[in-house]
Amino acid sequence: MPHLPTLRLGSQGPNVKKLKMNLNGLSKNYNNFVIDNIFDRKTEDVVKNYQDDIKLPRDGIVGPATWASLIKRVKLIQAKLDSLGYHAGSPDGWFSQTTTDAVKRFQRDHRLVQEGVVNPRTRVSLFAPHSADNFERRPSSTALSSLDPYVASLAGKFLRLARANNLDVHITNGFRSWDESDRLYAQGRTTPGPKVSNARGGDSYHNWGLAFDAAPFENNKISNDQTKYIRMGHLGEQVGLEWGGTFKSIVDLPHYQYTFGLTTEDLQNGKRPPR
Repeated sequence: MPHLPTLRLGSQGPNVKKLKMNLNGLSKNYNNFVIDNIFDRKTEDVVKNYQDDIKLPRDGIVGPATWASLIKRVKLIQAKLDSLGYHAGSPDGWFSQTTTDAVKRFQRDHRLVQEGVVNPRTRVSLFAPHSADNFERRPSSTALSSLDPYVASLAGKFLRLARANNLDVHITNGFRSWDESDRLYAQGRTTPGPKVSNARGGDSYHNWGLAFDAAPFENNKISNDQTKYIRMGHLGEQVGLEWGGTFKSIVDLPHYQYTFGLTTEDLQNGKRPPR
């Protein structure tokens, strides 16, 4: 990999534009930064979100590890497109116009929205086209049976522990359909309302049966008592779940997940939890 400068808030120049092209092409541009030569606050937010996804320190600074990760991911896409007969240019790790055009041709041929970015549905079509799981077509459900069996077992332990601590807790969201995630992602961007999610369909662990939402109830209604959510969060962590109350990007108090060390990109690429 050629030597690349460390970039951060305030940096300017052609390497900033390359950074933005890669983040955008990898479908990480959830806040619509402009693809130019200026490393602004929106770019920093997206870099931090990307670093969260790939388990790097969330500092918003693009150093060697972040550069290497971005370039590797783009090279994989370029090589895959080339192998399928879609000329994406030399696998150089830069999401150029040639690569964008190749993605659009692939999306056209596979009846996908021709965005020119490798969104989750495009990634599944590229890397896991014959998966029997059919996650992208499953309906939403609050049932524990909609979750991965091990995650369901942790959810059951969590519910029992909550009741033992005098909390009336119910699962409010188990498996979330990809279409529902797309609707949540659109809110505050292309539809009215505040932004509530940075995850398109396929980018949420809910879409893979590895996450659920839970809420405390009082008098048969969802409680807004934050102290109860915090108590619940600590109980969830006790049984081995990751709690959304500790998230850095968008704090999500009702959210619990167990990921088996897999990223959502791993899942889109066809990797699955051990059985």
